[in-house]
Amino acid sequence: MSDTPANIIKALRLTADAVIDPRGDFARADACRIVTDTRSLQPGDVFLALRGERFDGHDFLEMARDRGAIAVIVDAPGTTGIAQLVVADTRLALGLLARHHRLQWQGRLAAITGNSGKTTVRALCEAILSRSAPTHATRGNLNNDIGVPLTLLQLDDRCQQAVIEAGANHTGEIAWTTALAGPDVVLINNVTDAHIGEFGSAGHIAQAKAEILSGLSTEGVAVLNRNDRFYTVWAALASQHDILDFGIDVPARVQAIDMVSDEGFYQFTLTIDGDALGRVALPLMGRHNVMNALGAAAVAHAMDCEPACILAGLNGAEGVARRMVMIVGIRGATLIDDSYNANPGAMRASLDTLAQRPGPRWCFLGAMGELGRYSAQAHEALGQYARNLDIDHMVTIGEPARAISTAFGERGRHFDDWASLIEFAHHALPANASVLIKGSLSAGMDRLVNALRSESSGDYS
Repeated sequence: MSDTPANIIKALRLTADAVIDPRGDFARADACRIVTDTRSLQPGDVFLALRGERFDGHDFLEMARDRGAIAVIVDAPGTTGIAQLVVADTRLALGLLARHHRLQWQGRLAAITGNSGKTTVRALCEAILSRSAPTHATRGNLNNDIGVPLTLLQLDDRCQQAVIEAGANHTGEIAWTTALAGPDVVLINNVTDAHIGEFGSAGHIAQAKAEILSGLSTEGVAVLNRNDRFYTVWAALASQHDILDFGIDVPARVQAIDMVSDEGFYQFTLTIDGDALGRVALPLMGRHNVMNALGAAAVAHAMDCEPACILAGLNGAEGVARRMVMIVGIRGATLIDDSYNANPGAMRASLDTLAQRPGPRWCFLGAMGELGRYSAQAHEALGQYARNLDIDHMVTIGEPARAISTAFGERGRHFDDWASLIEFAHHALPANASVLIKGSLSAGMDRLVNALRSESSGDYS
């Protein structure tokens, strides 16, 4: 049997006497969800067994049966005492089922990609769009070739709009997920050299991000960052579509003008096609978040959202955990927790923001991952960049972050172990300091955030 959505659904009806209904509506006896993790499985679900580098869902078929699955989708038959649908590739089957479900859903969908800021833009879009109509958005980091289909399978008639993230660590991934999603609006946020070690060059990253344009509907809108170095490439590829560009200090359709900064927080007037929508006091720190806000405003405008909803969504925005969130630290310090991830462009943006904060200004950085042969060069360049900013101390941990503090100079210091770093920070951090803590997820810089929190700590936001 070929792995087409119709055949998969037909087979499941025959083998499990059930209609695939990914919404999770258990009011009907013949309804079921598709799940890929037995920990979230509920009675009546269909379990789809995926294979990965470090796991194999086929090892959990009996557990799925015991938890109440009514059927399993597998790539090889087994003796589990449960109805089975055997397909050539379960990952492909997941995608095709998601595509089928997306085609049945009548709402409008926006897809977002870029090296940095995807999650923030997604959160901003959700904050705006949900003010106009029920909206579903990507949860957590479900933005790959598994996460996107799972997100699409959650769409139902309770939501009229959707916003999904599309990430990638290799070429072809976004082409696949955007073909499943069939977006009405797409956004390419930027290229900041994240994953450059895997893609090989910034140009290859830009190419991978441009894949999102291939899935755009005929009447769809391409939202593009006019300030990005690859804008002209993306605009050429999107020339058959309506292009809604956004930017700062450039002739874009969506702009922030009359910008004013106060200790890293920005106010600006939002304009679209020359019309001033109103004033925005963005609750998110950093100039880069102004760009994220403009991108979200452009997406919302392309989704026919009213100006009042756009302004209200931006003015009422909330920060995303571990992404430039301010936390009360020891001795009155303001911790800027940006520990979720890092790449060269995002690091520079965070350092620029720290430089706008009240002194003394301290910076604790972990390594940037997935840079490959560019790693040493990128870390050294970051230290040189920071040296020219008004930052008092640079502290790093782990290789290859040492190159940052070395390039920073005499006010830089490096540690190889967490105990020494935390002890130093507790004793040396001055009162009322502004403290940036950032690194790739693998660097585990949230450990330092937790160590430097005040006992009565809370977020400032």
